[in-house]
Amino acid sequence: MTKRRELFPLIAGVAGISAAPTSSAVAASLSDPELRRVSYQSARTGKQRDYFVYLPRGFAQQKQWPVMLFLHGDGERGDARGELDFVLIHGPLFEAWCQRRDLPFVIISPQLDKFSRGEIPYIKFRDASKIPRRGASGINTRPDAREVRLPGAMQGVDADDKLPDGPAGPPDGWNEMESELLAMLDRTIADFKGDARRVYLTGLSYGGFGAWNLAARHPQKFAALAPICGYGHPDHVEPLAKAKLPLWVFAGGRDPVVPLRYFYPVLNKLESRGHRGVRFTVEEDLGHLTWVRVYEGQDLYTWLLAQARK
Repeated sequence: MTKRRELFPLIAGVAGISAAPTSSAVAASLSDPELRRVSYQSARTGKQRDYFVYLPRGFAQQKQWPVMLFLHGDGERGDARGELDFVLIHGPLFEAWCQRRDLPFVIISPQLDKFSRGEIPYIKFRDASKIPRRGASGINTRPDAREVRLPGAMQGVDADDKLPDGPAGPPDGWNEMESELLAMLDRTIADFKGDARRVYLTGLSYGGFGAWNLAARHPQKFAALAPICGYGHPDHVEPLAKAKLPLWVFAGGRDPVVPLRYFYPVLNKLESRGHRGVRFTVEEDLGHLTWVRVYEGQDLYTWLLAQARK
């Protein structure tokens, strides 16, 4: 497994910590990470729901923190009460909480309602015993290579502008809970020492589509956008280009669920509008679970921390 250096020293202002290695004495004085449930009344479902807020190591000692809003994929939907733990399966919250990594962000992780998708087999028959947990030591087993890497020849593809869905993405997506996501952001910034200049948006698969749409509709809210395995729509171009929102998109070259050819139209159009803050990484050897490699690595987190709204 690739070794990772801790990201924590990248954030200054915690009990006098600088870029120098953290001493054991200083580290011992820092507050432990916490995973909190925050309750709210859902305007969309009319029910009480919860979402997770992760507080990083040293939260109590620092005045402001970068905030990351993470939108999960289709398989992790639920009632946001008894099923909320399914959002721990993938993404930055899995890395920070279950894998015990010191990611220096306050992470908001809501749960998308099932809506009409509750009878889909991979949702209806999912196994709660497979939800990862935070242990006293050690880490959880990641998906094996057969799930992440798929067979077949690696080869480039032509762009295809005949997208199967509109700007909001696939049906029953995160756009259904847009006002709630914005309220969560505002509440987290106010209640958990969030830095409004450093609010980041990322999501995988269904959450990738949701991230594109939310950022395009409210570009002033975010300092950077990082959708994984979810492409944008040409209608997103004007607001994102006007805001010059830094963007890093990831796709799997062997992804049979979200084909690579649909990613190019929006990215090419963004560049044609003069938006230079566009990155696109294709993991040619990976399938739909490309996010496993992306969130396991460090590059995305380092890049996000370098972005701030003026």
